[in-house]
Amino acid sequence: MKRLFGLLPLLFVAGVHAAPSSPQKLRPVSIGTSTNEAAIKFDFQSVNVAQIISLVYLEALKQPYVIDPAVLRDERLVSFRFDASTGDLKTFWQNFLDSLEISIESRHGVDYVTVKKPVQTTAPALDVLVYHPRYRQVSYLTGLLTPLFTAGSFTVNRTVRAPVSAKSSPSDAPPGSAAAMIDQDSDTLVFQGTQDELAKLNKILPQVDTATGEVVVKAVVYEVTTGNSEGSAFGLALNVLGGKLGLSIGGGSTLADSVSIKSASIDSAFSALSGDTRFKAISTPQVRVKSGAQARFTVGQDVPTLGAVTYSQNGSQPVQSVEYRSSGVILSLSPTVRESTVDMTIDQQISDFAKTETGVNNSPTLTKRQLSTTVSISDGELVLIGGLTQDKNTDTHSGLPFLPQFLHSKNNTGSRTEILLLLQVSKISLESSMR
Repeated sequence: MKRLFGLLPLLFVAGVHAAPSSPQKLRPVSIGTSTNEAAIKFDFQSVNVAQIISLVYLEALKQPYVIDPAVLRDERLVSFRFDASTGDLKTFWQNFLDSLEISIESRHGVDYVTVKKPVQTTAPALDVLVYHPRYRQVSYLTGLLTPLFTAGSFTVNRTVRAPVSAKSSPSDAPPGSAAAMIDQDSDTLVFQGTQDELAKLNKILPQVDTATGEVVVKAVVYEVTTGNSEGSAFGLALNVLGGKLGLSIGGGSTLADSVSIKSASIDSAFSALSGDTRFKAISTPQVRVKSGAQARFTVGQDVPTLGAVTYSQNGSQPVQSVEYRSSGVILSLSPTVRESTVDMTIDQQISDFAKTETGVNNSPTLTKRQLSTTVSISDGELVLIGGLTQDKNTDTHSGLPFLPQFLHSKNNTGSRTEILLLLQVSKISLESSMR
């Protein structure tokens, strides 16, 4: 073993060493020597590719060679170790150059070392499919199907999803602006892709472009006034319905202010509750709504309230804005129609404005009772939801003013007001909706 420090690594092959190359490109390495050519050993550390190729051909392979200028310009540094006693040098050399994307072509006993040419792939032929959706929106179809295709693409593929109320006409948004990225409705779907992708799309579209379910929602909003000793209005409603309709509602008193009834209609339940003067129907909406859409009922008024204060550029005159806020009976329903059930998101609010006592800027105070929930309802099932209660205490005082206080009579009356929501959802068959 022979070590040289401060000089170039020397490659020894059967006792013969090669002349050193540029000292700036090579690092000192330890190289094993042997008098037997079958025991060639290499140990290179961070050596330039072109220098390694020259050294191996000169001192080991001893084969005429030509190196392409592109290979000579290769500045990559590589490291490898080889021992001829454990493998064939030519096989190792071929695999080593292949890993560097360098090829060897032998012609008339001369090895031509060149950079491998990139494989040129022919772009697949693309065709266009134009499809007019029957039921679904183009934005829904493109968002659902885009991940299935790699080569092809849809011409309408917005990256920002927005609710229906936020969508505007495509002409309102300048091309390339952020508003143009919001998905817009269209009546034509255009897809460009390969023949295999077009066949795949033609097979999938009839399965996803199907009619959305629709439901008829009937609701009654009750305001029930009871005494503090009469229990909850929810339990009272269960007793009335069970007695007048002959229904067996087991464990109603222990339920968490919600019960479903499958053997009664909302009309019969409405008639049964109307016979009790404690039940006051304040809203009876009925609407047909599509799956995924929202139905909203508002019975009340819009009250002006003070908003933010802004100043003009010179800052001399403040401008007081006015905002209108809704109050009254507000009911929002959002159904999602599934195969067996209907998932219904319910937002019920009873509110009114009163003269402010805790507000600012003389804005009225909004007093509201609100219920938000999501329930799963079967077709035709009747659902009763309660729990929005408000307790009121009324103090009365009577007696002649000239009499002592102990001769006056005082009375305190407690009452409770509770909001009940009676809801029934009925599916509309697809056959009847398409007629």
